[in-house]
Amino acid sequence: MDGIFGGKNTTVNIRDFQWKTFTPMQLNMDGWGSSQKYPHAQGEPVASINRNYLKLKSALLPYQYSIAKEAVNGLPIIRAMFLAAPNAYTQGIATQYQYLFGPSFLVAPIYQATKIDEKGNDIRNNIYLPEGQWIDYFSGEMYAGNRVINNFEVPIWKLPVFVKSGAIIPMVNPNNNVSEIDKAIRSYELYPAGNSSFVEYDDDGKTEAYKNGSGATTLITSSVTDQNALITIETTKGNFDGFVKNKATTFVVNVTSEPKGIEAEIGNQKVKFTKAKSLDELATLQNGYFYDAAPNLNQFATAGSDFAKTIITKNPQVIVKLATTDVTANRVVLRIKGFEFKPADKSLITLGTLATPALAKLAEKDRKAFTLQPSWMKVKNADFYEITFNDMIYSTIKDTTFLFDGLKPETGYEFKLRAVNKAGYSDWVSITAQTAANPLQFAIKGIVATTTAENQGGSGINKMFDFDEDNVWHTKWGKNSIPFEVVMDLKSTNQLEKIQYLPRIDGGNGVLLKGSISYSSDKLNWVPAGNFEWARNNSIKTFEFKDHPTAGYIKISVTDGVGGFGSGREFYVFKVPGSSSFISGDINNDKTIDENDLTSYRNYTGLRKGDGDFDGYISNGDINKNNLIDAYDISVVATQLNGGVKIGKADQLSGSISLVTKSTTFKKGDVIEIMVKGKNLASVNGISFGLPYNTEDVEFVGVQPLATKQMENLTYDRLHTSGKKALYPTFVNIGNKEVINGDADLFIIKLKAKRNLTFKLKPVDGLLVDKTLNTLKF
Repeated sequence: MDGIFGGKNTTVNIRDFQWKTFTPMQLNMDGWGSSQKYPHAQGEPVASINRNYLKLKSALLPYQYSIAKEAVNGLPIIRAMFLAAPNAYTQGIATQYQYLFGPSFLVAPIYQATKIDEKGNDIRNNIYLPEGQWIDYFSGEMYAGNRVINNFEVPIWKLPVFVKSGAIIPMVNPNNNVSEIDKAIRSYELYPAGNSSFVEYDDDGKTEAYKNGSGATTLITSSVTDQNALITIETTKGNFDGFVKNKATTFVVNVTSEPKGIEAEIGNQKVKFTKAKSLDELATLQNGYFYDAAPNLNQFATAGSDFAKTIITKNPQVIVKLATTDVTANRVVLRIKGFEFKPADKSLITLGTLATPALAKLAEKDRKAFTLQPSWMKVKNADFYEITFNDMIYSTIKDTTFLFDGLKPETGYEFKLRAVNKAGYSDWVSITAQTAANPLQFAIKGIVATTTAENQGGSGINKMFDFDEDNVWHTKWGKNSIPFEVVMDLKSTNQLEKIQYLPRIDGGNGVLLKGSISYSSDKLNWVPAGNFEWARNNSIKTFEFKDHPTAGYIKISVTDGVGGFGSGREFYVFKVPGSSSFISGDINNDKTIDENDLTSYRNYTGLRKGDGDFDGYISNGDINKNNLIDAYDISVVATQLNGGVKIGKADQLSGSISLVTKSTTFKKGDVIEIMVKGKNLASVNGISFGLPYNTEDVEFVGVQPLATKQMENLTYDRLHTSGKKALYPTFVNIGNKEVINGDADLFIIKLKAKRNLTFKLKPVDGLLVDKTLNTLKF
């Protein structure tokens, strides 16, 4: 609750307790926070508001337990909107900040400040209501569905929760612990409309006996015909250890006027009712009912607190209480004559003619890459405005402007606007506009980075390259990290324009202040690009690359940061506008890394500049620009295949390589076995070298893998265009495999002597590579 970080924010604390009431479980945990996260820790009115919601959660346990049972083989407890209303609107991100809690509740959390005041009171926009009628749980106001409602007022105590018309909600007495639940009473809150039903489920709540069928189900149905409501509780089926079959029954039926009559049957026996004059009197009756004209939902505020004076009323309710009966033998029927639930639409209050909204437009300042914000003049007599966009109605707009987000850059859109009041609607007026260009259009995506500094758990350097400005990277708390380096693998070769650094919003610990930037094509040879010195604040910092160099790696060497840390929200690395990116390793230029690229490398291992096939597209595969296709170039592809490598803590790449033969002299026909040995190896994920030889002396027989047997063998016996011959032993791990550490016999090269000779072959261009593409020459 309220996150493991942060704290001391009453609004965040309250809003979190509100929406998580409608989730399966809540947990207090504040180990990294600045304050306790308990529901009462921040005093009043926080304690009172949170207590009300926690009591509501406890009372909803039978409903939640029933939908949990349904979730075993059916829909989940928390339901994305597209599960209930699959359409173009719900199958995108438009409803990402709302959900259904089972079939009956629609929850729209307050996830951002929209028009918040100093007390935390706010509004919520963009609440999508599926087809049908939806009732505000806390007020009883009813809203038509198949539209998006806006300007929904949410004082600090209120969460947008809507109940589906026809809902049947099993409940229990509010409690602090399940041991306080009165198992001899069952209670149902209902919103009768049309025909509806709900299956209540219960079991012992402690064991797994339910897996063997130990449990009980009860079908409740509701129907409304000609202002008569019929509610039926069928006999309970099943049994479990601890089941109480003799239960009293309570109905809480939502209405908008007092019914004309109440009738009930238990089994086949009619019930004689007493009409109570108060809830206190009803509590003394076995069979009775009470018409509560103005229920006050604020029942659990701290006594004597200011919030205890807040009255939270909703629509009237009829509370019916029936005597104890054997629920496995007797069904219960409730009939309400003169039933009515027709809440007045409080958003429609004004009469009078409506003009078409004037000056409906999209000003240049309101035209962004991903958002458009139409505006218009206020219309006399208008209660609110409606906009149609992409076949969806955005209703109850109270302002004279409205923001649409999640749009595509440089795309044309059309909106239709009208004014609404109790008398009707104005004519529609059209607004057309095109979104602006994406300011991040040329920011390079897919960057992977490492730091020489240890990072805080959950706040790794990956946060700086995810194009999400709402999360933060931070080096290890409580540990000085200066100096340190950030090395970026751009995963492509680009002509660099600039870097933008977005510090944390508060401009606090870890804001980078001083350092230098360099670039490289192979992560081995670095070219200085310049120094930076940035102010301690939250403004965007920019570093421009002079002469727009081409590179695949960038290194930021930090020499000063606030508090001795490093932190930030994002690094954006921009390529020169209009320039192309070459994806490192995409040797066939199909814009993806796959087995086809590995096949190309297999065919071109050992190819050098000067060879006939090298110049052209193959040279693009020479990623480290050493004029040779080697283990490094191949590793760029291999580390991305089969799910890619998993980067964890590893030793720094190190070790030495030697070539050993049993003799230095050989006779014609002898097979020369060259043992390739590694000493003090660490983190070796790939190896390659060249072994030039005279074809008049020897011929290549083969390679026998030893410690490299889990690696892909890409060894190539190559005849260069120059006429020279060289063997290129090359082994690389594909995907995530064990690296080679320690002393090891790596592989045996077998050559056959064509004449008597003295062995004098020497390796050239030797290279060891690790999982993060660091290299070590030998």
